[in-house]
Amino acid sequence: DKQPPVPSSARTKDLLTAVLLLAFTAAVFWPAAHWIATQTFAKEQLKQSFFVLVLAGAWIAWENRAKLSLHLRLGNAVLLWLVASYLLAVGAVFLHQSLLVLAGMIAAIAGVLHFALGPVAFRRAAPLLAVFGLFLLIVLALPVLDWPLRKAAGLEAGRLLLAVGFKASLVLEGGTSGDLLLHVAGRTFRVAPECNGFGIMSSALLLGLLLLLYRRAAWWKHLVHLPACVVVAFVFNLLRIFTIVLLAPAFPNHYAAMHETVGIIALYTGLWVVWVLTGREPRSRSTPAG
Repeated sequence: DKQPPVPSSARTKDLLTAVLLLAFTAAVFWPAAHWIATQTFAKEQLKQSFFVLVLAGAWIAWENRAKLSLHLRLGNAVLLWLVASYLLAVGAVFLHQSLLVLAGMIAAIAGVLHFALGPVAFRRAAPLLAVFGLFLLIVLALPVLDWPLRKAAGLEAGRLLLAVGFKASLVLEGGTSGDLLLHVAGRTFRVAPECNGFGIMSSALLLGLLLLLYRRAAWWKHLVHLPACVVVAFVFNLLRIFTIVLLAPAFPNHYAAMHETVGIIALYTGLWVVWVLTGREPRSRSTPAG
């Protein structure tokens, strides 16, 4: 049933209230949002993941373009989301828990989406919101996982090179804060932070989760396919390092261009495999009438 039309004066008052409330919400979460943006654009791996997230959001918007329209209603659901975000922000201050701030950001964004697009479109955007929450956790995880992933990538690349007949060794120079060097057939390659595979693994995990949620996959597929996405990404990062080592002698004057080209090919080929792996579930399921 259609709702009765709202008088223009009441509508204007609601919109003004919503603008003030959303402005207050933006001010509350501005420091956290600024920190997230700074961390994201300062690190190449996080920029890759964020770019994948933006593309996925554009894809969802395109698929649902016929159903998207501005709602702009300040209803109870919007207020509940915003109140939840404030409570989480206050809890973060008193309990000194940064995760509560991130949870508050998610709740605030949920409130904004509910206000802007309405409940129907909000439900369609919920998978993207969940994936954005995972992205926030990934931002926090990068400093912790950088070194273990770099070490694993160097070790496994060395083993692969040894398996195909190259003389390879992994050496740590300068202590725990020094350089991790991969020596291969008289050449030395630095296993830099960009080589740890975090970018392709986080991108694969975000894309895989989004597709599983959006395609309404069974819960057990999440348990099987998400670890598989990480494994696929690790393998493609390993192949990236292996290929760069093999091609380095052939591109002495264009090493940087070759390095970037191989990296791009490995990233998007890996994401294509993730797409095939997780994107085969039907987007919608028929429900009985009545």
